[in-house]
Amino acid sequence: MASTPDENGRPHAHEGHVDDGQVDEVRLRARLRPAIPWRERISIPVLVWLVLLWQMLWGDLSVANTLSGLALGLLVMIVLPLPRVTFGIRFRPLRILALLGHFVVDLVAASAQVAWLAVRPGRQPRNAVVRIPLHSESDLFVAMTAELTSLVPGSLIIEIGTPSANGQGSLYVHALGVDTPEGRQDVRRTVLTLERRIMRTFAEPAALAEYERRAAADGSAAVCDAPEQAGDRRKEVV
Repeated sequence: MASTPDENGRPHAHEGHVDDGQVDEVRLRARLRPAIPWRERISIPVLVWLVLLWQMLWGDLSVANTLSGLALGLLVMIVLPLPRVTFGIRFRPLRILALLGHFVVDLVAASAQVAWLAVRPGRQPRNAVVRIPLHSESDLFVAMTAELTSLVPGSLIIEIGTPSANGQGSLYVHALGVDTPEGRQDVRRTVLTLERRIMRTFAEPAALAEYERRAAADGSAAVCDAPEQAGDRRKEVV
């Protein structure tokens, strides 16, 4: 669309029109934008994670895989730098040990249950998909809850639901050998208790207080505080 000249003989710029001078200025700013120094692109925790991931992909812990993983990790971070992410976590050593201890106990107990379901006579075990609402706004804590849940035999995360208006997401857990309402409630209790342990281990005070408020508001805190009742209901079903 042609523009009409002004009193000085220069064309008017219509609404939404960008002249060549503005385009050249944008290009010049892009060229003059300072590059990120290569030292700032390297993160030691990310590098260690990339090396471990490389070794797991090869399935062999060797010097050659370690060196090649270091080289590849450095190349990825320098050529394809990722934005820095602030996790907002606080490490509590004693609670970390307690979290690991509970996880090992759950791992052993679940392994024994799955083994019994595999060899016991009678009908095949039925499964269920259970939706469990979470109470953290942090993607990191949601991912940690999902990962630790999937590592326990008999449970698998099949979907992480998008957060709702109040910032809460949901986990959809495929549970082995669950075919009663009491069993589904037990799965919810297990995952909610795991989320509580993670939050009390790593969350900052403000985030932990918000989590406690949300868990108390929808009754999830009461579910975590009543494992004995859940166990009694499970015995009655058996």
